[in-house]
Amino acid sequence: MNSLLVFMAFVCLESIRFTQLGLVKWNVGGVPLAKDALTFVVPVFVGTLVYSVLFYFFKWLDHYVLGSEPPLLPHMISALLIGLILSLIFGLILWLVTWKDSYYRALLRNEAYKTGIVKANLQTLRNQLDPHFLFNNFNTIYYLVDENPDMAKKVLKNVSNIYRHILKHSKEDLIPVREEYKVTMQYLEVLKERFGNAFQLEDRVEKDHLKGKHVPPLVLHELVENVIKHNQIDAENRIVLQLLSSEGYLTLSNNLNPKKVEHSTKSGLQNILARYDLLTESKVVVEKKEDCFCVKVPLIAMDHES
Repeated sequence: MNSLLVFMAFVCLESIRFTQLGLVKWNVGGVPLAKDALTFVVPVFVGTLVYSVLFYFFKWLDHYVLGSEPPLLPHMISALLIGLILSLIFGLILWLVTWKDSYYRALLRNEAYKTGIVKANLQTLRNQLDPHFLFNNFNTIYYLVDENPDMAKKVLKNVSNIYRHILKHSKEDLIPVREEYKVTMQYLEVLKERFGNAFQLEDRVEKDHLKGKHVPPLVLHELVENVIKHNQIDAENRIVLQLLSSEGYLTLSNNLNPKKVEHSTKSGLQNILARYDLLTESKVVVEKKEDCFCVKVPLIAMDHES
């Protein structure tokens, strides 16, 4: 008899465990509180039912084999109460174990997310502090000092704002897209002075599309740098850069004047893709056609502007 009771308790325990695992796997319940309640209540109900059915089965088996009294209502009430008590105990223990595992897995995912963001932002900062990038900006200012001092001051101010923006947001996950757009436009002014008429901008961004939306810091800046890095820009090879906005995306596209880039790792674009993978389910759309290269970055909505 004792062995039979242990067996029934074991089957009750396993039924609760498998039910909880199934509910966790199927991600039942959209609201966390409802999910937690279901992963406790449903297994307890299943465990109670399993124990009661087993008791009923073995009681009838005992009646037919050994001639004991058949299962009566007091027996069934007793079985339900014992099954409920066992299920509550087993269910609570297993629920606490499952909750603890979920909690620590969430902590690990959060740390992995933070590590990924830090690595991505560090790579972005390295890209923007690249000596080649610094040389081009200071070289532009150098030639403007004698030719157009007022313009040199303006360019120097823009460059200063760009680096202030880089240092200010290097550790942040997201920033308002309007702020990113403003600094990018300042950088484009620097490029216009550097390349003259060989670099043209078509700005079709609607400011209403940017309201309340966010992007990873320096994402537009990196996309513009990608255009400069991979295209020949001179009087015979003009680049037309287009900025276009929609409700969910900001699009940057340009015509192609490809130049040979030695040892290109495409780290800038890959870094953007990696950061968006960490931050949102919305994907960056990259389209390369015969005469055009286009990148659409998602605009991430938040509850409030930071």
